[in-house]
This record gives sequence, structure tokens and C-alpha cells, in this order.
Amino acid sequence: MNVTVKLTGLLIILLIGVVIGLQTAERGIAKVSGVPAEKAQTFYVKKVDQGQMEIAVMGKQVQTAGPQKMVNYMSRAGLALGDSIKHGAQMVVDWIGSIFEP
Repeated sequence: MNVTVKLTGLLIILLIGVVIGLQTAERGIAKVSGVPAEKAQTFYVKKVDQGQMEIAVMGKQVQTAGPQKMVNYMSRAGLALGDSIKHGAQMVVDWIGSIFEP
């Protein structure tokens, strides 16, 4: 399990590095060639109108919706995990505090 978590973490870091590298290379090529600023082909988020956003990854439009509609299962899982960690930390602090009460 420990190796799996480490491997997953390293793969996520690698993926983020690849995306950042592609964006940096794309900007560099645009500066050298003198092409006017266009939409980034790797990854971009653009606010369209009235709070709506357009998201594109690798040149393909992924989603156009308002921010309140973009909540998906991953963000719900992240919020639930954050709440449980927050609650657990609060319980630990309360327990340690109860030890030192007179």
C-alpha cells in the first residue's frame, strides 16, 4: 500500500510537470515566432459571460458551465475528505487539551 501511494504521488507530480512544460514550451514558441496571443492549446480556462467558463484541454473543449454547475464527484470527495480531516484534527486537539485540564 505504501509503495502504491508513493507511486501514485510521483505519477501525479510527473503529469503536472508535463502539463506545465507543455504550456511553457507553447509560450516560448509563440514568442519566438511572433504569433499573436491565441488560446493556449494545452490547457486554458476562459470566462465567457455571466459567470460561465469555457475549459479546454489539449485543444478540445471539455466543459462550458457556470462555476456552481462544475462540482463533480472528485470535488465532492475532496470536500468530504477535508471535512473528515478537519473533524479528526479537532478531536485530537480536544483530546490533548482535556489531558492538560486541571
